[in-house]
Amino acid sequence: MISLEQIAIKNYRKFYNESITLDNKITAMAGANNSGKTSLVELMSIIFKMEKREYMKVDDMNSKAHLEDEEKIIGIIAEAELNKEQKIEELKELHKKLNKITIELVVKYEDDNDNLEFLSTFLADVDINKKNYYFQVEYEYAPLKEKDILEILDYQVDYREKFSILQSKIYYCDEHFNHRVQIIDRAKFYDLFNFHCVYAVRRLADTSDEKQNFLSKHLLKTVEKNQNWKGNLKELIMNINGVLDQQNLSSEIDKFTLQYIKTTLDSFTKTSGGNSGKLGIDFRLENKDIEKVLLDFIHIYFEQEEGVKIKEQKQGLGYSNLIYLLLEAQIFSEKIDPRKINLLVFEEPEAHLHPQMESVFIRFISAINQNVRSGETSKMISEALVASQPNGEEGEMSEEEVKVVKETLETETIVAATTEIEPEFANKQSPFQMVITTHSSEMTKSIGLNKIRVIRSAEHTKSKVYDLNSFMNIKEVDRGFYEKFFQFNMVEMIFADKLILFEGDAERLLFKYLISNMKKYENLSSQYISYIQVGGAYAYKYLDLIKFLEVKSLIFTDIDYEYKKDDIVKDSKDLIREIVSRKTSNETIKKIVGESILLNIFQRAKEASGKFLSNDKINLKFQTATEGYARTLEDAILHKLLNLETVFVKIKKEEFNAISEEKKLLLSNTNKEYTSLRDRIDKLKNKTDFMYSLIESGNINHSIPKYIEEGLDWLKD
Repeated sequence: MISLEQIAIKNYRKFYNESITLDNKITAMAGANNSGKTSLVELMSIIFKMEKREYMKVDDMNSKAHLEDEEKIIGIIAEAELNKEQKIEELKELHKKLNKITIELVVKYEDDNDNLEFLSTFLADVDINKKNYYFQVEYEYAPLKEKDILEILDYQVDYREKFSILQSKIYYCDEHFNHRVQIIDRAKFYDLFNFHCVYAVRRLADTSDEKQNFLSKHLLKTVEKNQNWKGNLKELIMNINGVLDQQNLSSEIDKFTLQYIKTTLDSFTKTSGGNSGKLGIDFRLENKDIEKVLLDFIHIYFEQEEGVKIKEQKQGLGYSNLIYLLLEAQIFSEKIDPRKINLLVFEEPEAHLHPQMESVFIRFISAINQNVRSGETSKMISEALVASQPNGEEGEMSEEEVKVVKETLETETIVAATTEIEPEFANKQSPFQMVITTHSSEMTKSIGLNKIRVIRSAEHTKSKVYDLNSFMNIKEVDRGFYEKFFQFNMVEMIFADKLILFEGDAERLLFKYLISNMKKYENLSSQYISYIQVGGAYAYKYLDLIKFLEVKSLIFTDIDYEYKKDDIVKDSKDLIREIVSRKTSNETIKKIVGESILLNIFQRAKEASGKFLSNDKINLKFQTATEGYARTLEDAILHKLLNLETVFVKIKKEEFNAISEEKKLLLSNTNKEYTSLRDRIDKLKNKTDFMYSLIESGNINHSIPKYIEEGLDWLKD
């Protein structure tokens, strides 16, 4: 198999200098809105299709590079020490010094049995151990003519008008892209690619008359090259023509039509002086005309269990979209050319698909991209449609239908269709490559960690690409952990502007409430924040991916020191001296802070203000002495609400019950004569209900612990 191994992009839109490695089978380019996914799709459509334009506009240039070019141009025009002739000469040569949009391509073939008919035109890698070809596509400013330069210098035109188009040149190169030879016959380069893109804006039948029967026509493309089908169609056309001839249809139409338009024809004959001959009508159906009529009248429908047939335009967009996507893949798979790089791109296929349908799409799109025996693809598509089709006319599904879909996806039939390949094909390579751009968490996690390339906006005008396959190959990374847990909550890290990692549901409730309702955090409410629930024992394991993705992350965890049953009877001051000498059981604190004894941890926290790592994008916050030696979020909240010295201060049972009733706190009662905040929270059975009661009563607004405020203040900056 010949495949595209790598694309390196320089100075194109938001991509200043980025490289993307493609998987042999399927690659997901995942990113939030405005991260650059559409730009990549447009770029591939331009450089891999000959019918696309051979130039780009200067607006396609990376903004940083464009500004650099403008400074150089303006510098020459405005240079007082240069005379006009000198400026002309400078501007003539300037295009060589200006930035270019550069695309570098690395093509590889698997073995010597691959068909290199088209590639053999170009020089391969000189290293016999490598099986690569290298190409470079450059878009550069065209050299200016003296007439154009004079118009600029005489201020007849704006210089931007003359420096607005970038023309392309294509080269084949060595592996370092230093030595290169221009490809004059561009068709030879484009012949290397069998490229097709299914764009995000798709024409699907819904209720509009102008879009009727689109799927029907698209479905016919899957059989138009089938020789048996074409033979049967030809036989049918011949039979229809035979019937028409037997009925003498042409003479009959000629007779009754002439009867009604005789006057008009006679008048026309007179105006031509009678020299045009006698006019008549000949009705004749060519074979191609009959074929067109037949194809126009072939419609698909969806038959329900009760026998009701629903037209395609009455079916929901989600189901129609799924059919369309699978048909596109099947049609492309039947046009594979082993001499070429076969690349199929789906731009945001998740449009109109609910999560179960997204999972179905990935399962079957992967199965289609295998060397399965003839007929297997159609069978798999049929099963996919059955697995995802709603029962009603509309695309929305009831809870019961969703449950059925989910159960169907888990059946042996689905698993068999997507994973069991005939043994003779099991070790063969995929016949083509696929690229999917997506901002869907469900779509991303269904593809697999090592096939994901994350696109993140580093700035408003810059995007970066993060290769998760490279991440998984880092020696220090716990691959087993990420492979197991990525699909559960890590996938949200890809799309988030910022992260909040926390321990439980009560924390999630608190943070979402604060960010949504407090004016000081309104900037955070407008950003995409991913809330990731992790235990204190595992939060540190997320650090590798957080660092790799360079996403600003706030980790909240509990200090979790040992609290003993008999601590309630001890004097609070004595207990504090004992507590600070105890160790935390929180692995994340121990790993990040580098200490386990509370006294040392508190000292480090005071010095670091949460920034314990060299990476300034990560902040760890937990309870300290400031929160009255609270052990968890809940007793830290009560400490602030009740304004007590520490969480160990003894309170009479009656007094505590009165406070609970006044503050509307959902806390359990105690039989002890004296209690403490720490003891009450230690006995707390439902932390989520406790948090609900604080929010509902409004008491939460007056009881936010300092470490929580400090953390959110850091995150919003």
